[in-house]
Amino acid sequence: MVYRLRYACYHRSGAIPTAPEESFSDRYDELPNHFSFLTAGATVRVSVVVPERGWTECPSRSVFGDHPAFKELARSRFVEASRLCFGKLARRDSFYRVIAHLAALGELHRATWVVACPREEHADTYERLFGFETLAAPRPYFGVNFKTSLMAISLEGLRERANGIRSMRLAWDAALVSGAASVS
Repeated sequence: MVYRLRYACYHRSGAIPTAPEESFSDRYDELPNHFSFLTAGATVRVSVVVPERGWTECPSRSVFGDHPAFKELARSRFVEASRLCFGKLARRDSFYRVIAHLAALGELHRATWVVACPREEHADTYERLFGFETLAAPRPYFGVNFKTSLMAISLEGLRERANGIRSMRLAWDAALVSGAASVS
């Protein structure tokens, strides 16, 4: 279901070509440090980067691995959102719910940073809603025909932001309590 929703979202916006199987995935979906969530008509894949466990592979590394800002992030634990997609009938609070899974996994794995590489036209939403800061200018993203920016916020900074957004805090708490973030 996740790969079908991804396909529908990316195909609808013209970011990927037509595929007969109407499914969209990549090599990261098979790695042990990547977890996909489907909630309220939206999906996100979360990469958990924990260098001491050997969990270093993530989409942002393939796009921004040579950038000094990424190299600084990669020295510590972080979680990364990728392949964030919304169905046509996604609930209004879907964005908070999928970001809550990202935050909950960050909390579970004691991450320092929360990373995202949104489409360049969506970067202002991450900044405005969650306080993400742009660390690197947009670059072409693999598997799709758009550019993304490297953005990050400390997990503590996201927690402070979430405390001021009731629906975000509730979604984060629910992700922790439900066990959705209990992968290790």
